[in-house]
Amino acid sequence: MCYYSPVTLSTSDLRKLLEQLDAGPADAIESETLECKTWDQASAAQEPQIRMLRENVVCLANARGGVILLGVADRKRTRREAIQGVGDLDQRVLRRKVYDGTEPHILVEIDEILEPEGRILAVRVPRGLPPHTTSEGVAKIRIGKECKPLTGPDLARLVASGGQIDPTAQTLPGSGLSDLDPEVLKLVRRYVATDGQKPELAELRDEELLANLGLRVSGELTLAAVLLAGTSTAIARWAPSHEVVFLNLRRGPEYDARHDLRGPVLAALESLQRFFEAHLRLTQVQTDLFAEVQVPDLTGWAAREAVLNALVHRDYFLRQSVYIEVHPGKIHISSPGGFIGGVTPENVLRHPPVRRNPLLANACQALGLVNRAGLGVDRLYLDLLRLGKGMPRYQADEASVRLILLTRTHEGFVRFVTRERREGRELGLDDLILLRCLAERGEIDRWSAARALQLDEDEAADKLVSLRERGYLQPRGRGRGTCYRLSRALSDELRGVTATDDDVQFDAEAVRLRVLAVLRERGELSNADVRRISGFSRPEVVRLMRRLREDGVIVLEGAGRAARYRPANPAVGGRGRRRRNETGE
Repeated sequence: MCYYSPVTLSTSDLRKLLEQLDAGPADAIESETLECKTWDQASAAQEPQIRMLRENVVCLANARGGVILLGVADRKRTRREAIQGVGDLDQRVLRRKVYDGTEPHILVEIDEILEPEGRILAVRVPRGLPPHTTSEGVAKIRIGKECKPLTGPDLARLVASGGQIDPTAQTLPGSGLSDLDPEVLKLVRRYVATDGQKPELAELRDEELLANLGLRVSGELTLAAVLLAGTSTAIARWAPSHEVVFLNLRRGPEYDARHDLRGPVLAALESLQRFFEAHLRLTQVQTDLFAEVQVPDLTGWAAREAVLNALVHRDYFLRQSVYIEVHPGKIHISSPGGFIGGVTPENVLRHPPVRRNPLLANACQALGLVNRAGLGVDRLYLDLLRLGKGMPRYQADEASVRLILLTRTHEGFVRFVTRERREGRELGLDDLILLRCLAERGEIDRWSAARALQLDEDEAADKLVSLRERGYLQPRGRGRGTCYRLSRALSDELRGVTATDDDVQFDAEAVRLRVLAVLRERGELSNADVRRISGFSRPEVVRLMRRLREDGVIVLEGAGRAARYRPANPAVGGRGRRRRNETGE
């Protein structure tokens, strides 16, 4: 199957097609991947037209993708009659309505084409993960120049295949070895020989090496081959959206260094390594009296893993760049295309790997560049936490994923991890996540731990208990409401003596005396007041106040939210009660 991407049909290509309209009707320029659709500017009811557009988007996405020329009537014989335009139709609103009205969502790209006869919108539809439908349940597929209902054998075939289409595995018609950079091919061979899974492949001829890596099929290159080692001409032709932009923003909102990399992925990695080394720093951390360690803002491995994740998982249909921004204390890496296959920022650490571009991922794995099983997300967490950094943060929407890597070093955490490893007490990833959370916030319960670990509550509770049994944590409370803090010595080391002192809870007798003192002063307290004064949970407050009632010290008046605790002896009530007595009321 020949590779086709709507991205490769440029605006100038579309204009050349429009020039043919004086020689024949608009439907003559239509194809399996190009559709012309009119837009009634005079109609006040746009929703029916948007609904029809969604059906055509679904139709193309379920086949090979394509372009819809919106504002071109398909049965008119001259440019003047065919190009009717779309007026001031907002392309951003249209893009959102298409996305919201398709299942699974389809993210289109929309270009504006200004012709003398009118304004046209080129709606670029990616080859999707079918079967797609509109939100109303309409499913169609492109067959030749027509959109046919997606039913029967066609639907069964798509469902059976799972709709898994790898754009980087598609072959490029007319491509050959001349489309690959000879110097980058040498780099491919070097990676295979030194880090690859099968070093013996490095001895093969170029054709055989590429075929064994899945990068050359039936004499033609795949898109993955061009992305990894293509010439600038080949990349501009078949992967025009591929670009990595490196920005150094350490001095504020204005960058003081910018590098736009449009060459192949392997060459970009070599350049990015130099840029990171030039703009990141080392922190000297004294681990004991005679030893110190050098802690980089980001290790070379972590930088490469994060960048490769962005490149391997990006959506090459979207004409956007991968951005790497170095800020004070953090690095942002943004990749076009949202998460797929159920992955979210809240489960990315635990979710089974889902790959948008399997061949590109497999090739990088064969070269020894990435870990196929999840592409190293867990290793990225582990690497950063051991260096005293904060946990990676993911932000995502339908159009992009952003990874935020924190580069500031918690020196106390580095000393602690170094000592534990030196003394044979290896801490796992889950241990480090929980200890880092406690170093930042002082206290954690099973629910907060579950969110941080991306596990269920019972598993998170087991992890907390394990740390407590090894002496790292101390509990407060009982049962499911138990909270955990760092042990006193470890808290002093990771949080500081002052913060640890501030975290110390009053013991039961101290809380009892404090609550009674405030109660005598104010005359009455609610359950919420007692929780605020004591720092106790709701159940702990209920137990405390029950004991005070049993001792005859206080009384409870009212129920629910109106319930109030008052001193049992009015003579020792609050100032308000004394004032009422003094006035005789």
